Amino acid sequence: MQPDTPDAPVTERSRADRARRAWGPVLLLAALLLLAAELAGGPPPAAAQEVDAEQQLAIERQLLCPQCVNERLDQCARAICEDMRAIIREQLAAGTPPDQIIFFFRARYGDRVLAQIPREGFNLLLFGWVAGSLALVALGGGLALRRMRRSARRHAGAGEA
Repeated sequence: MQPDTPDAPVTERSRADRARRAWGPVLLLAALLLLAAELAGGPPPAAAQEVDAEQQLAIERQLLCPQCVNERLDQCARAICEDMRAIIREQLAAGTPPDQIIFFFRARYGDRVLAQIPREGFNLLLFGWVAGSLALVALGGGLALRRMRRSARRHAGAGEA
């Protein structure tokens, strides 16, 4: 075998040797970089993933599907709910607090997406109307019961005399 000189004919074996020598350090460097990246940014601990899953489920239970009637986000299988769950996962991964995530969906879809009606504004008037109606029915029922008892006592007293 002749030494590699510019005048020497190039053989297949000498080309392979040169290619191996040229790419060897590059491949070694790439492998080391991949190894360092894997060690530095390994998967998060299992406990942190569970906390995120619990937080995600808690947020999903506070939201309703915007297309269904009174179906919570954690139970609905529509595509829009899948998209909403993906947004919740992304925002939790970015460190967004749960209150801001719920506010995001409330701003996007309105109050109809909240599982619990907010007790503010016009809704407060509705809660007052319902509470007042229940109190009025209870008062009317109590007065009717009292009157029936008095009437029964009078009839019982008149029958004995």
